[in-house]
Amino acid sequence: MAKRVKKSPGRRLFDKIGYMKKVIFIHGYTSSPKKKKYQIISQELDKLGVEYSIPALPGGEHPHSKEWLEIIDKEVKNTTKPVVLIGHSLGTRTALLYLDKFEQKVDTVILIAAFNNDVKKNRERKDEHYSDFFEYALDIDKIKKLANRFIVVHSKDDDSIDYQQGVEISNELGAELITYENMGHFCGKERAEENAECFLKIIKSAL
Repeated sequence: MAKRVKKSPGRRLFDKIGYMKKVIFIHGYTSSPKKKKYQIISQELDKLGVEYSIPALPGGEHPHSKEWLEIIDKEVKNTTKPVVLIGHSLGTRTALLYLDKFEQKVDTVILIAAFNNDVKKNRERKDEHYSDFFEYALDIDKIKKLANRFIVVHSKDDDSIDYQQGVEISNELGAELITYENMGHFCGKERAEENAECFLKIIKSAL
């Protein structure tokens, strides 16, 4: 006779809450859902029964915000569940642009390795390959009303987007700031497992 395993109250609560929300990932510049980090995250969320989406965003080294935003909007409107938006790197700017342009209410916004709102400085990065993501300063006061919770995650040794940018956007949003000492830009195949573990820890805290 099969032995019935009794779930702990904490696990039952997680299952219930996880079922009620959809997680939408917005990957960074030149990244994709095929990256090992996202494959690990997908496997874990499948096990937990969490609804999620990791859309492949087009453009390669020359992405355009309009295309990315339209894809994110379809993902958000393709569910009746509360949405957790999680952006990494350029995906952090995209998440905030989405709220600013579409004025769509979501449950939680998680920004990992986040840009600040300094459009002049950030427009010039990468030889302006993604300058149209920084055409104007975001209306932070409006954005703050469009999510119940904001979480900013940044590492002090990030050599791509400096830590101070994360601090600044966190302060503007009134977000919870989670600081790491040595996670870099939260990318790279050699640290895929470690990065995935970090992403999953933050996601679970929002479910």
